[in-house]
This record gives sequence, structure tokens and C-alpha cells, in this order.
Amino acid sequence: MATAGGKRADKSTSKPFHMRRWLSVQQAVDHLSALSEDPLTSDDLARLAEDHTLDLYWYRPGQQLTYIDRPGKPKTELTEPLRLCPEHSSDWRAIVDILRHRPALPAGENDTPTLQDDTGNRLQITFDFSRRPEPFSGRWYPNYAELVVKRRDLERLESHLFSAEDEPTLEPDLLLDVIWQLEQMAIENRKEDGRDKSGASHDLQWLTDQLCDRTKLDPNLLGKVLNAAERQHATHH
Repeated sequence: MATAGGKRADKSTSKPFHMRRWLSVQQAVDHLSALSEDPLTSDDLARLAEDHTLDLYWYRPGQQLTYIDRPGKPKTELTEPLRLCPEHSSDWRAIVDILRHRPALPAGENDTPTLQDDTGNRLQITFDFSRRPEPFSGRWYPNYAELVVKRRDLERLESHLFSAEDEPTLEPDLLLDVIWQLEQMAIENRKEDGRDKSGASHDLQWLTDQLCDRTKLDPNLLGKVLNAAERQHATHH
């Protein structure tokens, strides 16, 4: 239900970051900027929301709500953030634009975005007649300060946000050459330690055994990788 959880969102701001359930947009931006080499803005969050990879929630304590699919059900109050539904593209564009500091000014109550609680009920905001805002008032939509995100969702997206997209993908041939160089280093170190009495320049079996002991990988698989590195080196050198 919409009232579940009490006023936890209010109290979360005093908690350490790792204990918070909800973050304001500004807190989310500040957190991501601290992790990034380049400062981020709410426009970065807007792009994620636009791609439907980040859920946005509306938190306006005390706001009255009505159930869309259950018209006989009494009104309730918004006491914790509720998810904003992205199904209606025009509504969602307006919500995303709020992250870009472009306030949404819908004409009236029927233009308000759809909310959804944890049990799947769809809701929308409402006002007593005497407190009903004027048409094109920002009260019909969330403002920037009323949009929040789940900390858990943000942490899930951190690897996506900070993946090294600009770095070239390592080619298999390059990786095999690196493996071959490591192979040579291991065998040379063995000879220097005086443990190689045979005088052989290569001993892939010894290296395979050493790697198997360290990694517990299949010796046949390791043998194939090392042999492929040998062939790669012979082909290009």
C-alpha cells in the first residue's frame, strides 16, 4: 500500500550512504560525481531514465492519492516514495525533462503521471477542491526536489556508468602474445633458480602443472591456451 513504511524517506537523509534506501536526485548526482573522474549532472540520470534503465520515484509527504483501478477505495496519502510509471511516453518525457530542470506544467488533474505501489496498484495525485491548484501549476507534477531514486538501483548501475567504453577491446591475438611473454618469464625464472637441470628452452608441461596447482583449472584447457600462445608467437615473430 502507499502508506507502508511510514516516513522512512525523511529519516534516511541522516543515515550513512550505505544505509540509505532512498536518495534525492541531487544526492545521487553528488555520489556518482564522487566516483567519477568527470563531474556528473542530473542530465546523466535523465539519459538513464530515458532509456528505462533507472526508475524514478515521487516523494511529496502528505500528498493525497486516489486509486485509478479501484475508484471505490478511499483516498490515501503519499508517505513514502512511489514509482513513476514510464508507460505513457508523453508523461515520461515530461518527468525526464524535470531532471534537466525543465518543469512540467500540465493543464489539470487528468494530466498527472501514474504512480504504482509495491503491490501493483496504480494511483494518481488528487487535491481537495478548495486546495486544487490552478491549471498549468507545477503542483500537478513532481518538482526536481521531489524526484528520488533507490540507492540499490544506483549501485546496480555504477558498473554500467563507469565501464571503460572508450577503451579498445583487447584482441585475442594480443592476449595470447601476453600469455606467451608470461610463459617465457616463468620458465626463465625457473632456470635462474637452478631447478631446470635438463637445459630445455621450453617446458610447457612444467608451466601447465604450476598453473593447475595455482588455479585448479583443467590442465587440458590450460595446455590448449599455452599451445595457442606458442602458435600465435611463431606466426607473428
